[in-house]
Amino acid sequence: MPHIAVLSDQGLYRDGIVEILRQHGFKRVDSFGDCGSLLEAARAAPLDLALVDLAHEREDAEDVARRLRAIWPDLTIVAIGTPLQLAARAASVDGCVELPNDGSARLFAMAEAVARRHHGPMKFAVSPELSRQRLTWASLTPRQRQVLGLLSCGVENPKIAASLGISERAVKGHVGGLLEKFSVNNRTELALIACRAGFAGA
Repeated sequence: MPHIAVLSDQGLYRDGIVEILRQHGFKRVDSFGDCGSLLEAARAAPLDLALVDLAHEREDAEDVARRLRAIWPDLTIVAIGTPLQLAARAASVDGCVELPNDGSARLFAMAEAVARRHHGPMKFAVSPELSRQRLTWASLTPRQRQVLGLLSCGVENPKIAASLGISERAVKGHVGGLLEKFSVNNRTELALIACRAGFAGA
């Protein structure tokens, strides 16, 4: 029976996932409200599957995955969120539960696969939509990600330039590149994308 950890800062949501897994026969399921408590538990006992809630959890899923794998390299890490959240913040996880389309059956199938004997983390396919969005986010340069994070907070170009130590003309170029990559018409739409991805202030 796999040892499963659920990470979410929303108690009701977290407890609901734990309960449906237990009702399906997975008895070794623990819940955590923050990354620190999850890492502490991971150091004390082996984990097989970690479920990271991107809809509510403000931790960086990439950082959570990195820190968990430093403790248990064979751990399978699955992120839960919208395709936009998953593409922006969980590029290197082993699997995804895509909201709102995926249901509990997807979660059960992943847990059952992890329960079977295997070596190393399990890898699960993602939807074409998530694959497409991942390509967009992967194409962003580090500077474009910085600009997008500041845009999401409503920062104007002169202040972005000062914050990053670049010219206002360079900022305009980065904003233009972001508009093209996300196929939107203005910076307000860019800010909405960033906020919906949980990317605000990145």
